Amino acid sequence: MRKTFYEITNKAADNSSVDLLVYGSIPDWDEDSWKMKNRAEQFLKDFKALEKDFDRINIRINSPGGSLYHAFPIFNAIRNSEKDIHTYNDGLAASAGGLLLIAGKTVHSAKNGLLMIHNANSYGFGHAEDLREVAKLLDTYDGVIAKLFAEKTGMSEEDVKAKYLDYKDHWMDADEAKEYGFINEIDEYESEDAPPSNIVNMAFGEVMNLYQKKEEEPKASFLEKVVNHVKSALAPAKPIEEPAPPVPSNLTPPKDNMDFKNELEILNKDTPTAEELASVRAAIEAITGENEVFTAQEVKDQVTAKTADLQKNLDDVKAEKEGLDTKVTELNNLVEAYKATGVKLDQSKGGDPDPVPGEEVENFLTEADLEAKKLRESAGLPTAD
Repeated sequence: MRKTFYEITNKAADNSSVDLLVYGSIPDWDEDSWKMKNRAEQFLKDFKALEKDFDRINIRINSPGGSLYHAFPIFNAIRNSEKDIHTYNDGLAASAGGLLLIAGKTVHSAKNGLLMIHNANSYGFGHAEDLREVAKLLDTYDGVIAKLFAEKTGMSEEDVKAKYLDYKDHWMDADEAKEYGFINEIDEYESEDAPPSNIVNMAFGEVMNLYQKKEEEPKASFLEKVVNHVKSALAPAKPIEEPAPPVPSNLTPPKDNMDFKNELEILNKDTPTAEELASVRAAIEAITGENEVFTAQEVKDQVTAKTADLQKNLDDVKAEKEGLDTKVTELNNLVEAYKATGVKLDQSKGGDPDPVPGEEVENFLTEADLEAKKLRESAGLPTAD
C-alpha cells in the first residue's frame, strides 16, 4: 500500500541526520477510512521535534503536489529552519511538490528527476461574484509563488510570471532546473520510482491520480457504493412479499430524507479535491452509515428520474385541482343566477313554499261566483275559499 505523504526514516544513531520522505500527494488521503492523513499541523509538530534532535534534515520529495493551503506552512517551516536542511527531487517535484523542493538550503535532484511549475489551481461554486473572489485568491497565490521562485533563481518576479506562470504546465529535467537556478546539485543517482516518460503529456489531474493509486487490487470505490444506496433509496416503494432479512449490526440502513444538491456539484467535477470528498463522505455517512459507501453521473441520473416522477404526479394533481376548480366556479355561477331570479329557498319542510315577494296573486271572483257562494251558505253547504 502506498505510503502517507510523509514518513520519517534513517535516523542516524549519533543524531547527525535524519531523512523525511514526502512521497505522494500533499496531504495524503486514506481511501480506507476516508479521512485526511497527516495534516500540515502534524507535519510541523514532527518537523519541530526533528529539529531538536538532528543537525541535518534531508527532505526527499517524490510528489505530484496537492494543496497549497497545506504546502505553504510546510514551506515556511523548512525555509526558516536554523538546521541544515537539504531537499532532494527523488523523481517528481510537481506543483506544490516543486514549491517544497526549493525550500531547502541546498536543493538536490536525481539525474532523472523532473520539476513541474504552473499556476495555482482551484474550484469554485456560486454566482459570478463568488467566482471572481476565487480568481482573486488564485492571483494572490500566484504572486506568492512568483516571489518564492524569484528569490530562489535570481529572476525577477515579472520574469517568473511571464515564463512559468502563463497558465500552462512547465516541465524541466534536472539539467534545465539547475541551469535556471531551481536546484543546486544533480546527484549521481537515478530515481527507482521515476515518473513515466509520457508524464509531460498528461493533464495535471491524471498526474495526481497516477500518484494516488494503490498497489493492491482496487476495491469498490466510495462513490460506487454510495450510488447503490442512492438507487435503493430513490427507487419506488414495492410491497414486501417476504420478511426482509435482518440488517447486519455493523451497517446503518439508509434513510429517506436525502438531499445531495451540494454533493452532486462536487461529484460532477473531473478531479474533486480531498477536502471536497471529505465533505461528501460526511454527508453520506449520515445517511448510509460509515461502512457503506457513492459515482457522480449515476447519482445525478437517479435524482433526475425521481424528480421527473414527482413532477408528473404534481402535474396530475394540479390538473385534477384545476378541473375541480372549474366545476366549483360553474356551480357558483348557477347559484348566483338562481339568486338573481328572486326565488327564495324552500323552508316549508313539506308545506306550501314560502311566497316569493312580488308574486302574490289576488283571488279575483266574478259576480256569478259570489252569488253561488251566497246560495251555498244559505243552504248550509261548504264553500271554497
